[in-house]
Amino acid sequence: MIAVKWLGRPIKLFPGGKVYPGAVGCMFLLFWTVWAATVWAVDEENLSYSVVFTGLEDDQTLLSLLQSVSVAVKRRDHPPSDLFLLRRRAKDDGETFIQALHSRGWFDATVDAAVSGDGEERVITFAVASGQRYRLGPSRLQLPPQPSVFVAPAMESLGLKEGEPAESAVIFAASEKLLLAAREQGFPRARLVDRPFELDRDGHWLHVVLELDPGPLVRLGQVHFSGDAGVDRSFLEKHLSWRPGAIYHPKRLDRIHRSLMGTKLFSSVSVDLDQPAKEGELWPVSVRLLQGKHKSIALGGGYSTDKGINLKGVWENRNVFNRGQRIKARTELGTQAQTIFLSHETPDFFQAEQKLTLSTQLDRSLEDAFDSQSVQIGANVSRPVFSPGGEAGLGLEWRLADVMEKSGGLRSSFTTTAIPMTLKLDRSDDLLDPGQGWRWNAELKPVLALSSSGQPHTRIGNRGSHYFTPWASPRIVLALRAEVDTVVGANHEDLAADERLYAGGGGRGPRFAGLRGKVGGWWVFWMVPGLMNRPFLRCPRGCCLEPGWGGVI
Repeated sequence: MIAVKWLGRPIKLFPGGKVYPGAVGCMFLLFWTVWAATVWAVDEENLSYSVVFTGLEDDQTLLSLLQSVSVAVKRRDHPPSDLFLLRRRAKDDGETFIQALHSRGWFDATVDAAVSGDGEERVITFAVASGQRYRLGPSRLQLPPQPSVFVAPAMESLGLKEGEPAESAVIFAASEKLLLAAREQGFPRARLVDRPFELDRDGHWLHVVLELDPGPLVRLGQVHFSGDAGVDRSFLEKHLSWRPGAIYHPKRLDRIHRSLMGTKLFSSVSVDLDQPAKEGELWPVSVRLLQGKHKSIALGGGYSTDKGINLKGVWENRNVFNRGQRIKARTELGTQAQTIFLSHETPDFFQAEQKLTLSTQLDRSLEDAFDSQSVQIGANVSRPVFSPGGEAGLGLEWRLADVMEKSGGLRSSFTTTAIPMTLKLDRSDDLLDPGQGWRWNAELKPVLALSSSGQPHTRIGNRGSHYFTPWASPRIVLALRAEVDTVVGANHEDLAADERLYAGGGGRGPRFAGLRGKVGGWWVFWMVPGLMNRPFLRCPRGCCLEPGWGGVI
């Protein structure tokens, strides 16, 4: 049974399951009241207003800060429905302004919020008195009383310099630097117990106290792998960068992650510290591996009216003999060009992270300017440098080519030996999907002619990419690419036709939209699609440049 009071008298609603006229009348009156209040609230016109700041006419930096955090400014196009909500909006903004001013060192600041005017003339006025800005005074680091080998860094090295503005961002950054310094000294469990500060109201100083508990000094112990089925354990252990008993450092674990991901056997690598069974023992490390597919195959094909049919295929095994050795075969069969490529890569060649690559390639090309057949055999040893993201290589190549130039009917055989030296730098934020940073590949390749055709020369190549993300949502990545190739020591006609630098069309070798070599000097041409090539720069010898722009959404 439900009962309410009406004019001081209790009314029973549906007693015993029966409907009474008094109960029905009470419910009807209640419904009418709620409906009328709702209609009145909906029909009331929203209160438009303007926002004015006073007291900050000479400080545009603070004015911009307060405007950026103000709800009243951001939601002027969505005004409240009554004066009470408008005043509440102004009051909430005032409290937010005080917090924002404190974060920049204005601890004596006051903000008075007032709503004035009537009709469409309503104005929210924020009267701001910032006062004098506080500065960082002498700060100190507080450690636990028990002795520790932790070496406390200087407060200035953390960014807490006496006399600088007392901004909260500086204090938080100093806290993070302190924790990083502790981790780099072997204390991965370091934590900030507290971050109190003391205000000197008379001198307008802020004294920061960082209370740090460094925790135990960690020495690394045995490494436990999981998810490594089908991969030789000794191969994985070569990627460890320490011996049991080494003091913890974040870079030691990061090197394992980068090294194992570099094998391209795993789609995910997780490296974590485990708690030791007893205090004082070495800390075990867990490496959790998620393997990708070791074998892959790709097929493709196409047809064009000028090149005819073109079929492509790739097969790769990334874990031959269960030690990360890789075999890759690639073929391209077309009406005018046929290529067969085979390579074998041996990781950890004599030492960790050093790899040996053996390759062979057979080519046949039927171009408008020449016909060529060639075979090339090469070996290359590479290892990381300027880590992370750097790699240097040294190799040896042997090439035999038979070329016939159609313009003069001249047929020549070229036998060359080359010593390619490469340097790769990757400073992008992601190996597979970069959004920021850059990449640069450079090659210096002295070439020795072993036949009567051709001349000794040196090829210099540079290829670079720069990535940047102007918008995060939707994510748009723009890439700027440039390529420059130069031949030194030989004229254009002394090179095999399939090894010359072309400005585009005619030859299948390296073609660059923008440059063409010339005996006794050359011109650099800049080409925009749809426009003519125009001379851009004059140089003494052969060179190539390929600018390019692209976008990914």
